[in-house]
Parts: sequence; structure tokens; C-alpha cells
Amino acid sequence: MPTVTLENLKKIGLQSNEAAIYLALLELGRGTVTEISHKSALNRTTGYDILERLCLYGVAARATSGKKKIYLAEPPTRLKQFLENKARVAERRLEDYKTLLPDLQTLYKTELKPAIKFAEGKTGMEKIYNDVLEAKSIVYSMLNLKNYAEIFDEVGAKQSAERARRGIKEKVLSIKNDTALAWYQKTYSGKKKLQAFTEYRWIEEKKEYSTAGEINIFDDKVIVVLSKSDENVAFEIQSQTFADFLKILFERAWGSK
Repeated sequence: MPTVTLENLKKIGLQSNEAAIYLALLELGRGTVTEISHKSALNRTTGYDILERLCLYGVAARATSGKKKIYLAEPPTRLKQFLENKARVAERRLEDYKTLLPDLQTLYKTELKPAIKFAEGKTGMEKIYNDVLEAKSIVYSMLNLKNYAEIFDEVGAKQSAERARRGIKEKVLSIKNDTALAWYQKTYSGKKKLQAFTEYRWIEEKKEYSTAGEINIFDDKVIVVLSKSDENVAFEIQSQTFADFLKILFERAWGSK
């Protein structure tokens, strides 16, 4: 005669107490909470909670006989339906997890692993760019305003004004070209507070390099905005080690000007 053990039922996904109650119910066919709990060697309170759960699973049913509440075993095929439903729910949760994973990875931080945020398109790029306004230390910037100021003219001006209002200082190494000089004149000329919180030094343009955008280094973050027409992306790397490496290089370059 075939036998079914608690271990068999646990292997297909039932918890230990669920397996004990379910097996007792199958053997009895029907019974009160007290009868089923007694057969499964569990207390009545535990038995009641699990029987109600098995009813939700669809493998047991509830009925009344006079004033007594009776539980009946459903055909074992209902257990298969329950497990199939459980598998479908797990598949949906896995798909939801895949969608959520990039955001979870961004939140997850260890000293060994940088946290990275990435955005495409002007709206997303602007959001990352404005993280500079949360800086707790001086901001080191490197930029080429050609093919950048044309796109982020208003955004850059607003960010500079708000940064000065918040008292955040910025040192800028900017590639010198007509676009950069015109933007600097338009944004800073005659604005003493902006000038008090922003210091520019100019780098001669080298034709062999193709750049457009800005790099901001502050606190434990590095923000990169790339604005060439075939790029239009921004990303933020949160890593104290990486930020400190770039601060060393920036200070060396700043001191050589």
C-alpha cells in the first residue's frame, strides 16, 4: 500500500505543519479542528490557523454540522492546482524582480562596489546633473561647453545660480573656445555672488580630442554629462575611492595653470 510522508509533502512546497494537517485531513476525510489537530499531533490553535490556510489554498473545504465547524479534504488534484497557481505567482514575481533589479542595485552599497546611476535624454540627464546641488564640499568641474552650452544653456545657468545661493563653491577647468567664453560672459558677467562662488581657469583647446559635456567631482560622487549628439547620456558614480583619485588629478591640473 503506497504511503505519503510529511517529507514528501514538504518537498512539493508545503510547510511542515501544513503537511501534517493536510495528511491528517486526507486520512480522516473530514473532521473538526480538534479531531484533525489531535491526529496531526498539533495544538488546536495551530490546527485551526492551518486549516483556514488550506481552505484558501483550495485543498480543504469548510462546512457546518449543527453548531460544529467541519473541515473536509478536497480531491488531491486540487493540490496540483494550488502548486500550479503558486508557480505562476512566482513567475510574475520574478518578472517584477527583474524590473526592480536596476533600482535595487543602485540602492545597494558596499565599500567595495560603487553605486551607479544612469540616464538618457535631457530630462534624465538634468536630474542627475542637479545632484551637484546636494554637495557638501567644493565641486571640481571639467567641461567643454561646445555642443553642451547650446543644449543645457538655461539648465546650466539655473544650476549655477542655485548653487551660489546654497553657498556651494565650484572650481572649473574649462576648455577655451568661443562658445565657452560667450557662455561665461552671459552667465557670470556683473554677477558678484556667482563669481564669489565660482572660479574658472581655462585650458587651451586641442583639436585632436573630441569632447562635449561636463564632469563634476564632489564628496564621494562623480557626475558625468556627455552631450554630443550621438551620446546624450549622464551617469553618476558614488565611490569615495574613485572620487578621491579624480580630486588628486584635478588639484594637480588646477595647480599647474
